[in-house]
Amino acid sequence: MNIAKLVRRNAPPTNDGLPSTQELLQDDSTSFLRELTSPKQAEVDLVAVHGLNFANAKAHAVKSWTAGEEGEERLWLKDFLPHRLPNVRVLLFSYNSNVAFHTSKVGVGDIAEDLLHKLWTKRQSAPDRPLLFVAHSLGGLVVKRAIVKARSIGRYSLIHHSAKSFAFFATPHRGGFGAEVGQAAAGFVRRLGMNPRTGIMEALRKDSHIAPEINNDFVDGQENYHICSFYECRPMPPLSALVVEKSSAILGLGTAETRIPCVNADHSSICKFAIEDESYRFVIDEIEDLVHWTLGVAGLSMLEFRPSNAPSTSSEGSYPSYQLGTHEQKLSIASTSSEGGHSSSHLTGPRWGQNHLNPFLNEDMGSLSISPAMRYRSQPKSIRQVRTGPFFLVPYPQNFDFVGQQSIIHQLRQFSDASKGVRNKMAIWGLGGTGKSQIALAHAYWYRLNYPGNSVFWIHASSPDQLRDSLEMIAAHCRLSQPEDPSATVLDRVRRWLLDENNGHWLMVVDSADHLDTFTKPLEGIQPDPLDSANNPLLSIGLGSYLPAPAHGRILYTTNNKLLGETLAAQGNVLEVNPMDKNDACALVRRLLVERELSYADEKVDREAWSDHDLEVLTQQLDFLPLALTQAVAFMRQNVLSVKEYLQLISEDESKLTSLLEHDFRDRANINRLSKAVSSTWKIGFDHIEAQCRPAADLLSLMAVLEVQGIPRYLVEHFQTSNNQVVSRSIETLLAYSFVTTGSGNEMIYMHRLVQLAMRQRLVTYNTEAEWVRQAMRLLSEKFPEGGYDSWRDCAMLFPHALKVLTTQVYGSAEAIPLGILQSKVSWYCLNRGDVEKAEVYSQRALDNIEFAAGAKQADILAIKANCIIILQKLARYEEAEDMAQEVWRARRTTLGEKHEDTIKSFTTLSLIYQEQGKYLEAEKTIRKVLRSLKRGFEPDDELVIEAKRRLATILHYLGKYMEAEKYALEAIQGYERNTESDYSTLLKAKWRLAWILHSQGRYSEAELVNSQTWKAQIDILGADHPDTIKSRYGLANDLQAQLKFSSAESHMREVYSKAVQIVGATHIYTLISASSLASCLVASNLYSGRPSAELYVEAEDLYRLSLDGRQKLLREDHPETLAARTDLTNIQRLRRVVPPSEIEALERETLSKLKKALGREHPLALKSRDSLARILWVQKDIKFKRSEALKQAKKVLEIREKRQGWEQDETRKVAELVVRMLPDGKERRNLLEKIA
Repeated sequence: MNIAKLVRRNAPPTNDGLPSTQELLQDDSTSFLRELTSPKQAEVDLVAVHGLNFANAKAHAVKSWTAGEEGEERLWLKDFLPHRLPNVRVLLFSYNSNVAFHTSKVGVGDIAEDLLHKLWTKRQSAPDRPLLFVAHSLGGLVVKRAIVKARSIGRYSLIHHSAKSFAFFATPHRGGFGAEVGQAAAGFVRRLGMNPRTGIMEALRKDSHIAPEINNDFVDGQENYHICSFYECRPMPPLSALVVEKSSAILGLGTAETRIPCVNADHSSICKFAIEDESYRFVIDEIEDLVHWTLGVAGLSMLEFRPSNAPSTSSEGSYPSYQLGTHEQKLSIASTSSEGGHSSSHLTGPRWGQNHLNPFLNEDMGSLSISPAMRYRSQPKSIRQVRTGPFFLVPYPQNFDFVGQQSIIHQLRQFSDASKGVRNKMAIWGLGGTGKSQIALAHAYWYRLNYPGNSVFWIHASSPDQLRDSLEMIAAHCRLSQPEDPSATVLDRVRRWLLDENNGHWLMVVDSADHLDTFTKPLEGIQPDPLDSANNPLLSIGLGSYLPAPAHGRILYTTNNKLLGETLAAQGNVLEVNPMDKNDACALVRRLLVERELSYADEKVDREAWSDHDLEVLTQQLDFLPLALTQAVAFMRQNVLSVKEYLQLISEDESKLTSLLEHDFRDRANINRLSKAVSSTWKIGFDHIEAQCRPAADLLSLMAVLEVQGIPRYLVEHFQTSNNQVVSRSIETLLAYSFVTTGSGNEMIYMHRLVQLAMRQRLVTYNTEAEWVRQAMRLLSEKFPEGGYDSWRDCAMLFPHALKVLTTQVYGSAEAIPLGILQSKVSWYCLNRGDVEKAEVYSQRALDNIEFAAGAKQADILAIKANCIIILQKLARYEEAEDMAQEVWRARRTTLGEKHEDTIKSFTTLSLIYQEQGKYLEAEKTIRKVLRSLKRGFEPDDELVIEAKRRLATILHYLGKYMEAEKYALEAIQGYERNTESDYSTLLKAKWRLAWILHSQGRYSEAELVNSQTWKAQIDILGADHPDTIKSRYGLANDLQAQLKFSSAESHMREVYSKAVQIVGATHIYTLISASSLASCLVASNLYSGRPSAELYVEAEDLYRLSLDGRQKLLREDHPETLAARTDLTNIQRLRRVVPPSEIEALERETLSKLKKALGREHPLALKSRDSLARILWVQKDIKFKRSEALKQAKKVLEIREKRQGWEQDETRKVAELVVRMLPDGKERRNLLEKIA
């Protein structure tokens, strides 16, 4: 069938006097409000508002709703809609929505004003006729802005109250891609020499704040709206993506919104129909439902609202009459007939069912029973009854999602029982968002159920005006008669009614009692009440005096302020509301999610199930705060997100979570129809603290830029140096608002993570965040310790805060020096804790900051470079370390002199670098030079001289010069003993070195005695967990192992490993070394047992592998310490024989090659690797050349050790024993045996 013929056949006759569709398409006008249909008995005005004209087409207002072949176009609002809705007057609004033009700069607000003015003018004959808006794309933003404006402009108030239904076609409520299309069009027009228009496009950008702001304002004041949101499902050519995504095209209002996917439509065709086909019927069915809703709700609305200047409308006027019964309060609606003969009963229709609920009504639309809260306002004065109670004046429905807080609920029930106590005032307090109002609401409904003869009142106390309004509402609700005293005010009557026992028992909830001024601010004409003056003088002069608490009454306050709660309810009558526990929080989210899923029951979407783990992560991320959790689920509902998607969104960065915390949301089951974001509840407390206690506000600002957990009190005291009273008052104020908590005997302060995010956003808003970060950095620069073990506890507490401020890029040249000092201290602490990589990063940053800073002292620069040297040394970057050490030494020698303490320390550091590289002769030469220099200018027992002797003893020990090493070690010990000013711990270090020298000479029992004494002394002085104490125990374990006391050795070594893990962490180099040593102890024990245990070998291999893996991550693959661990692993693999010898051999050859390259062929680690290679080759002795090479390698190791270390060193004798086993019987073998003996 020809489509054009079908269209012509279905086309209705044109309205007399109105232009046809073809005439409208020829009209170039861009600004009008024009009638498309004009029925004689119009009952509803339908206003159509078009969207963005990014093609700059003529007659865009008409073409937005028109489809069909050229010359046969059909405007469905004019040509089809009257078939179904003959009594609907259709108005078409047009405005200039081109994205590019010459002069106009108007935006959405200006267009909304124009729409309101034209509507007001057009509707003069029937100003209160119900309104239905149909809008496409940008037109939806224009409509919402217009409705918001109409609420506040008296001239347009009837437009506001008449508008009850809306159909949005692909409206970008949160911004959308359509603006990008517009920008492209604007670019095209710009090339033609015209000016681009950006006001409208700004509202449509996906990241624009304008569209969400319009949306929030519209939703915030919505009154019984019903909305249908149509969203596109196909990209508009040539685009590959949707112009407006589904998440932006729906409002997320639950049952108040119907969501319709237009599966075959793109952004442009979604509201265009050439024939009355299935797609059109799909849309017109929804439009018809909206018309029925509009007419049904209009009757109830007009009973509630009619301005004094509004013309009355008779039963024969432009909409049906409504009659209100006086007893059952049933609302009956007269039916009228349409011209087409169809029944026009406006609450029944082809798709209207009993399940469509009206939020103003208690029951479904079939019975139309007006809710109690509506009756008084809706009844005419002539039928109002004098009420005697009991009264239930609670403005919120019962929240069936409420869970948890059973302990507080129980105590409130005890409080409400008049037979179980004399307390008649109680306050619940806690952080905003913990659910105090919800607890009070649950208690109010419980009280009503259990005490049906008692009254319940709800008072809003967030401001004096709200408190007064609530009291006046009680007067109106209870129909309080005029008292005998004509001078008595409404508030007086309320007070007297509450005090009168004849009126029965009552419960009053005073919600949001967060400011004392609300209750104490003096009011004109109020005389102090003697009773209140005696009980609580603070409440005797303001509105608080109108809240009496006689024996037959109970008052329950909710407050964010503990101190105010104690003032209002008397100290001791306060209960703290903490965040929910994990189980209750998960239960709440489950309930909300189930409700959310039910709201999608009619929508064909894939609903991803949530796991218990997802819920636990979500509740933990949001600090188990009920309001934050409710807000999160509302956001998921509005944006059609799964729990996983929401978690991914807030985990991307803190700014996302901060933004979500500020997102106002629709809370369908709870207290506010549009609930304020959780951060808004805290803002009130922030403002109050700032006004009442400036030091507390400053402290809160400081804590906002630090790490959220564990802020030491002494840091706060250093920040607020005025006096301890100020510090205590500041902390008490923050505790009273639940913004912080304390622990560890009040020595640590903890801040809620979400509170910190909100406070930090406040600093950003006021543009003060950067300054507070700089203040925090300066504070930490002063208070962060130098990083030695004795200060590790303080360092550990301050370390997270230091990292927080160091990762913020807000510093300039003025902060270079304190910033560099803090970075240097953090670097030193990281080094001592074994995090060499992080130490290097902060050390280099410190150097970069201070080296070129104006006013920087050279001493500070050289001190930081000295730290860098040690870090480079630990990273085995010996050449760099050596060059920097030389530089620092020369600089100090020039500026301080050759005999200055710092100069000598620099030269000593240089000897240590030589030692680490195995350059023992250079190290010996350097330290002897230091010692000679010291002897010429210092006393023999000066600490610098003694320390140089200890260092020389260490180097001589490595060289195998044990006798001389022992001599200098003893001299160092004697010097420390004579020097009364020296630290006793340094004496113990010297004894520890002596013990190792004795051990290397094979004098194991002597070494054991020295190590044992040293270890016990260090336990007394330094503690069992000090690194030096653990080192001595490590030496003791080695002494015991050498004496074949394996059981004791293993016990000590296991304890050393455990302590290392506990104190410096599992990845510290000391821990990894102790793991290798424990493994070696297990191997030796197994070898000497005579009955080797496979299990012990497996454990040893696991430890060796752990040590190797840790060093590879901590250091690098070719670091000498890493290569040494690899040698250990190949040895155990050789013993276990689970890896082919050829593979082990290849690994050891590679290890040896890298060690010789890094340290030289004669370094002890290279010798150890060569020794291992010889043993691996020897186990392959069935291959003749392997056996020959094994002997050659072993002899080479013996030759080097004999030359460099002599026969006094244990390692020399061990390799000699290996060579003896390899040599055939003969003269060479006998000579070697004699040397060993």
